[in-house]
Amino acid sequence: MKTKLLFAIALLLIVQMTKAQTFGIKGGVNIANMTISAMGMSVSPSSITGFHIGVVGDFNVQGNLFLNTGLLYSLKGASFVGDKMTLNYLEVPINVAYKFPISTKSKFVVEAGPYLGYALSGKDKSGGVSTNVEFGSGGMKRFDYGIGFGAGVEFGSLIASLNYELGLANLIDSSSLGLGSGADGKAKNKVFQISLAYMFGKGK
Repeated sequence: MKTKLLFAIALLLIVQMTKAQTFGIKGGVNIANMTISAMGMSVSPSSITGFHIGVVGDFNVQGNLFLNTGLLYSLKGASFVGDKMTLNYLEVPINVAYKFPISTKSKFVVEAGPYLGYALSGKDKSGGVSTNVEFGSGGMKRFDYGIGFGAGVEFGSLIASLNYELGLANLIDSSSLGLGSGADGKAKNKVFQISLAYMFGKGK
């Protein structure tokens, strides 16, 4: 039911983006990591390099105030000692953006807002052996959500931006850590993104 709901939301967003003032394509690099803790102790994994790509829409609310959203494929995860986990998400960001004019064709943009993600699949590579990540009871949770912050420069049809996504959802339950029923294991995504978007119909 949750899967059908997410894909219904994604379809609705695609329809709405056809009505946006501008829409386009966006892609870039993810520098992904996780915050992990269990039984009062924190683990510091290493970052991995992934990517994101998808479609975006830009809606003018009033004046220099905008609402932007999209449907993105985003690769996240983290690297531990001899172990690398990657998670493939379908993600919907919803940001409120303010655009400060710099010149007639360029603007400085700041934005913030929530995001919702759904893990399509995942891989866990250890000792050269790759296995599928288990989802559900005792494994990873498919749904992720959090808040994003970003800034960038819009020049004509191009938008270059830097964003940070802070995951708020706990992606695991205690049994997946093998620490027993009393464990309080938590794992949350965090991702730094470098993006470039091309918006159709702008800069004319």
